[in-house]
Amino acid sequence: MSSLNFKSLARLAVVAGLMVGLSACFKPLYGPTASGEPLEAVLAAIDVPEVTWPDRQAVIGHYLRSDLIYALNGSGSDTPKRYVLKLALTESLSTPVVDTETGRASSAILGGSLSYTLTNLEGTKILTQGTATSTTTYDRYQQRFATVRAGRDAEIRLARVLAEQVKTRLAATLSAGS
Repeated sequence: MSSLNFKSLARLAVVAGLMVGLSACFKPLYGPTASGEPLEAVLAAIDVPEVTWPDRQAVIGHYLRSDLIYALNGSGSDTPKRYVLKLALTESLSTPVVDTETGRASSAILGGSLSYTLTNLEGTKILTQGTATSTTTYDRYQQRFATVRAGRDAEIRLARVLAEQVKTRLAATLSAGS
């Protein structure tokens, strides 16, 4: 019976040793950065400049920039900027389901791919860059204005998802070393 307790104690010691060893591998995302500065302050120091979007991207571009500004500095405080975030968006629209009687699409898939580059304020050093990608769907109706509004809502949803992906990636990069 005592050997059974010894085996249980040995297993417990091995598990505890693994937990202690692995605990150093994980770092909270929204804890202090490597420099000790709060991550919220580092994210608030990112400038998202105005972008001249093509006409077909003006709505989603507006919501994308607004969502990024809010996600990075939701406090609204005027923080001195140290970084610049440059954006480029590509969109796609596909209509996979077509009504055979009317020949009209009954749904649509709106896809977006947002390329971003984070540089220092002078633009001389690239800190990180990447591409966030997502899709959203919406129904198309016989009523034209209902379809227009559904498409607009899809653009707003897509902008929020892309902005959140970019914010999370920037937070992961800047928390490691700003």
